[in-house]
Amino acid sequence: MTTMYPKQNDSTLEKLESQDVTETDVDADRSSSSNSVPITIFNEKEQRRIVRHIDRRVVAVLGAMYAVSLIDRFTTGVAFITGMGVDLELKGSRYNMINAMFFVPYVLFQLPATVLLRKIGARYFLSTTTFLWGVTTICGGFVSSWTELMALRMCLGLWEAGFFPSCLYLLSSWYPRYDLQKRNAGFFLIGLVPSAFCGIIAYGISHMNGLGNGPEWWGKHNIEMNPAGIPIGISYGGGIAGWRWIFIIFGAITCVIAIWGYFLVVDFPEKLLVDGSRGCYVKFLTREEASWVVDRIEKDRNDVMPTQFNILEYIKYAGDLKVWGIALIYGLVGLIGYGIGFALPMLLIDTMGFSVARALCLSTPPYLLAAIVTWFVAVYSDKWRLRSPFILVCLVLVFIGLCLIGFASNHAAQYFGVFFAALPQCAMVPALLTWQANNIRGQWKRALVSAFSVGTGAAGGLGGSFIFKTGDEPHFYPGIATCLAAIFACIVVVLLLLLKFMRANKRAAAGGKPIEGLEGFRYTL
Repeated sequence: MTTMYPKQNDSTLEKLESQDVTETDVDADRSSSSNSVPITIFNEKEQRRIVRHIDRRVVAVLGAMYAVSLIDRFTTGVAFITGMGVDLELKGSRYNMINAMFFVPYVLFQLPATVLLRKIGARYFLSTTTFLWGVTTICGGFVSSWTELMALRMCLGLWEAGFFPSCLYLLSSWYPRYDLQKRNAGFFLIGLVPSAFCGIIAYGISHMNGLGNGPEWWGKHNIEMNPAGIPIGISYGGGIAGWRWIFIIFGAITCVIAIWGYFLVVDFPEKLLVDGSRGCYVKFLTREEASWVVDRIEKDRNDVMPTQFNILEYIKYAGDLKVWGIALIYGLVGLIGYGIGFALPMLLIDTMGFSVARALCLSTPPYLLAAIVTWFVAVYSDKWRLRSPFILVCLVLVFIGLCLIGFASNHAAQYFGVFFAALPQCAMVPALLTWQANNIRGQWKRALVSAFSVGTGAAGGLGGSFIFKTGDEPHFYPGIATCLAAIFACIVVVLLLLLKFMRANKRAAAGGKPIEGLEGFRYTL
């Protein structure tokens, strides 16, 4: 089968090159696009080849960079149980405060980050921020107090603030609405699967304890006891403590990935069409292939070209009720997911009685199963063009898992519950973000909504840092109860949004108000 696709007309390209496009210009070009001469022809096999090439250069590269983001973010959990807690005297709520400080700048800098992505360019913005958080992670191996680590976590939150929403925005700009969840899931899984082995790898790295040279306080702190078991002082092991090596090695890997990303990250498709090789360092698509990609997105939702940036218009998009609804769900899912993610080593050790080594090994299988569920949900969600039913099923499974962790009477049942509880960090995130992207039109609105949703997710993570506290062991009932309440609230909001979307679709089908200002556009349920 041979399909014919038109290139963008000359006036469109001129406006793209000028980077000064108004709403009127966009509408005029869209109206005239139907009259453009179809001169680029790709058959079905060639189209699949182009899409696979995009998958490799967009999804795979961003996913690899996201993997080191997750690893660096959750390194503190493994470092805590391999000696950092003792060496930095993380008593009371100090560990929770260290985790929480990451989210303060992470929340505040979400919105400007996606604007900077457009202005600076994806290759420069994403590779630079990745390199900076890699350096920050390395510095975590040389702190002398918990307050220094807390300051570094704030820096880490600043550098990582724009990465995730920028990746989501970039992905949504390359794919039509009903090809997107598989790509979001692929991006997420490429990031998640390596990070699932983070605990095992970090435990191995911790056995480098004593290697290297430096001040004595870089070594492992050994608490000396008198015959009555009362602490009488601290002696320092030689070399560098094992938990410090975890930060140093993971940070160095991140810096290498950042440099690799500088050469492979690609910009937005319409920029690539205009800039050619300037949109990426290593050759990517031909001009004809880029034209086909741009036209495909235009046919899907008619918003491929960004309008001129206006801060008031940008902020105005936050008044859309569905933006707040999806952001609220994502914030609650962040509360659950981050809470479980930070607390999982403690749950396995204090609640289920596993040793440190066994706990780190057992933290991996739940996320691997969740990865399989994530891909299954993505494939069938795109195939059936449905999002909310899959989100609701995942929420119910998480509810069951948390009940098993908190209230089951044997450790096997509790550990089985961990498999279900891992779903917020996996299957639900791509589904939610794709549901959001499917129901939004406009480049700047998509940029704002991506940042806004991820920002509320980070705010949820800030709360999640405190819901499982030392002192609540072995059952951590307050944390379990908080997560269960959050799941119930998520279900209610999902159902309300679903009702709103169904009514809007019915009204538009009857000739009423067009959805998102475009005739024929329908909300994805």
